[in-house]
Amino acid sequence: MKNLTSENTNPELDENDDELYEHHRFVADKGQQPLRVDKFLMNYIEKATRNKIQTAAKEGNIHVNEVPVKSNYKVKPGDVVQVLFEHPPYEFLLTPEDIPLDIVHEDDALLVVNKPAGMVVHPGHGNYSGTLIN
Repeated sequence: MKNLTSENTNPELDENDDELYEHHRFVADKGQQPLRVDKFLMNYIEKATRNKIQTAAKEGNIHVNEVPVKSNYKVKPGDVVQVLFEHPPYEFLLTPEDIPLDIVHEDDALLVVNKPAGMVVHPGHGNYSGTLIN
């Protein structure tokens, strides 16, 4: 089984979508027994839930041989399965940055920060860095 992640092979996506989607691409082995695509993907994507995979299918974000499929599609030998999850993995979003902060109080249970006006609190669409969480 080949797993080539972060590969943008969908012509409908522009280069900015790489930050908005988690990409996975698999090629089913020659000996692959017919298996529902949602179960197939759960076997190869760490921390993926069946609900997350079925949601991707409903949104048209699971393609087999470049054709959108439903979650009950049966994967066959040689099928190229691609899935896009709308939210990138958090380990890619939360990148520590050296941002000066006005820390008013800090102890083992509490942190009080005087956040500057205009500073975004957490990463989101269009604000991936320079946030309080970073």
